[in-house]
Amino acid sequence: MKLKNLLKMGWHTLTANISGHTCPLNVMISLTNRCNSRCQYCNIFNRKQRELTTTEMLALLKDLKRLGAQRIAFWGGEPLVREDIAELINFAKDECDFFLSIDTNGYLVPQKIDILKKIDVLVLSIDGPEKIHDTNREPGSFQKVIKAIETATKKMNVFTITVLTKENLQYIDYILELADKYQFSTTFQLLHHSDELASENEDNLLPLTEQYRKAIEHLITCKKRGKRIVSSFEYLNYIKNWNDYKITTSKESFGLKCWAGKLYCNVDTDGTIYPCSVMIGKMKGLNFLDVGVKQAFDYIKNCECKACTASCFTEYNFMHSLNFKVIYNWYKYTKK
Repeated sequence: MKLKNLLKMGWHTLTANISGHTCPLNVMISLTNRCNSRCQYCNIFNRKQRELTTTEMLALLKDLKRLGAQRIAFWGGEPLVREDIAELINFAKDECDFFLSIDTNGYLVPQKIDILKKIDVLVLSIDGPEKIHDTNREPGSFQKVIKAIETATKKMNVFTITVLTKENLQYIDYILELADKYQFSTTFQLLHHSDELASENEDNLLPLTEQYRKAIEHLITCKKRGKRIVSSFEYLNYIKNWNDYKITTSKESFGLKCWAGKLYCNVDTDGTIYPCSVMIGKMKGLNFLDVGVKQAFDYIKNCECKACTASCFTEYNFMHSLNFKVIYNWYKYTKK
C-alpha cells in the first residue's frame, strides 16, 4: 500500500476511534454474479440480480472517493468476466488513486495480464494440490490457477487465498512450498459465506472444531518460522480461540470491535450496500442508485452482528482498532 493511502486511512481511523466519525474507507465491490467456475462451497453464480452498468460503476467509484475511500477490492462472481474491467481498473487507479485489489479464480489472468498491471494486489484462489483443489472447486481449475500464478508473479504483487475445508487441512505445507517456489504471499480463511452466497454442499466441507484449531496452530508455527503468510498472528490467534466455528455472533469476541458499516462496507452486485458480504440476506440494505452512496452507507451503521470468523473482516477490525502490529504486518506485504 502506498504510504499516502495508509496515512489517510490512519487519519480517518484515528478520528473514528476518537469522535465516532464514520466513512467508507475500505470498500468491497461485487462486480458481477457471473462466474466461469463452479466451486463446491459457493452459490453466487446462481444469484439473479441486475449488474451495475459501466456508467453506474464509475459514478459509484467517484462518489466513494469523494466520501473518503482509500482502498477498493473488486470481487464477484468472477470480476474478470466483465467486458469493461479495463475501464473500471483504469478509472479506479488513474482518476481515483485507490489502492486496488482484485479477487479472481485466475482463469482469465493470462489473457488479461496487461490490463491487470495497474492493480496493487492480485488475489488468486488456491486450495491445495491438483486433486484437492479440483475437488473443492472443479476439474481443471488447478492447472488454470497455476498458469495464472506463473504469469502474474512476474509482473505484480500476488496473494493467494486458501479456503480451509476438511479436504485440504493437511495440505497447508504444500501451499507454503508453492509460495516459496513462485514468490507469492499466502492468506488463509475459514468457510464463512452467508446462507445466500453458500452452496448446499458447504456444511459437508466443514471440518470438526478441533481439526480447524490444529490447522490454525500449524499456521501460527509456520508464520513464526518466516513462511510467506500474510494472515496476521492476531487474526490467527483470534480464530484459534473461537468457541465454535459458526460464522457470526451478536457479541464482541475478545474485546475486538467490528467496524463493518462504519469504516468498511460491501457493495452488492445490484448496488445495495451492506456492512459486509456476510450480512447479505441477513439484514436490509439500501441501494445507492435509489438514495445515494452516503445515505446507503449511513443506513448500515447499526448492525446486529458484532464478530465473525471471516479473515478479511477480522483483519480490518484489528487495523481500524489501531492494532499497530496488524497494520505493520499488512503494510509490509502490500507496499510497493
